[in-house]
Amino acid sequence: TSNARELLFFTNKQQVYKTTASFFEDSKASVLGDYVAAKLEMDEGETPVYMAVTADYKGYMLFFFENGKVAKVPLSAYETKSNRKKLTGAYSDKSPIAGIEFTEEEREFVLTATSGRMLLLHSASINIKTTRNTQGVAVMKLKKGQRLFEVKPYVDGTFAKPSRYRTRSLPALGAMPSEEDSNEQLSII
Repeated sequence: TSNARELLFFTNKQQVYKTTASFFEDSKASVLGDYVAAKLEMDEGETPVYMAVTADYKGYMLFFFENGKVAKVPLSAYETKSNRKKLTGAYSDKSPIAGIEFTEEEREFVLTATSGRMLLLHSASINIKTTRNTQGVAVMKLKKGQRLFEVKPYVDGTFAKPSRYRTRSLPALGAMPSEEDSNEQLSII
């Protein structure tokens, strides 16, 4: 990337810190670099959980919450006319965050619940919300005591039968991994 790109650091306190890549000095690989929380003067106990890089504020931020909801916010909602460094209310605080993803085009994500169920979700199925702190829409049904704990972009070939994990309507339970999709080896002792 170039040093004119904007860096957006989303934190565990539902805030976003904005800066440019040029704010951080160039250094050799052997130097450990800067501690981001200190360099951006974050609040006590605040830590960055995700960084998005942009030049034009095009694309979407997807916020995946432990309660199975997903919020899709245009990145332009974080653009400011002045050089404000800190924005509050970057995302909802109604449920703990399970994952954050920035994407410039629509794509699929694999959602995994603590029950082991997996859901293949296409970002186009989520409506855009213009408010940053929206609670999102329910995409994964979770039973009592369960939560969404992992989100990652889908890579072709991850599942032998990806259609098994897709759904026609939301919210959905998802599917348990089949034997051919399971990475665990079973043995009889």
